[in-house]
Amino acid sequence: MNRNELFDRLTQLEQNVTNIYNDMQELKTLTVELVEENVALQIENDNLKSLIHEQKEARVAQNVQDSQSVDKQPIKKQRQSREYFAKLYNEGFHICHDVFGKHRKGEDCMFCLNVLNKME
Repeated sequence: MNRNELFDRLTQLEQNVTNIYNDMQELKTLTVELVEENVALQIENDNLKSLIHEQKEARVAQNVQDSQSVDKQPIKKQRQSREYFAKLYNEGFHICHDVFGKHRKGEDCMFCLNVLNKME
């Protein structure tokens, strides 16, 4: 094998390694996105399950309650909504309109905090 063939093979090997590295970086990025989406979906699923459970309990309680307790339900629902959004935000996800559900990567978001403040 002469020098030119050797250098050609080394160059080709280097290109292959570079391509593999780039593929790994893409897979790593995709994996992070999928894990974040999975966590967000698990949280949403848990919240939906608890909401369904609360609604079932509320229907049973509503049949028993009188008209005065019915007037208090909008306040309770507002409080539950704020708690839900606060929980999502504290778990590291955006709750603002533009990027709802995306991971905040540990940084505070003024828009999310504004949403929480408006709900108080």
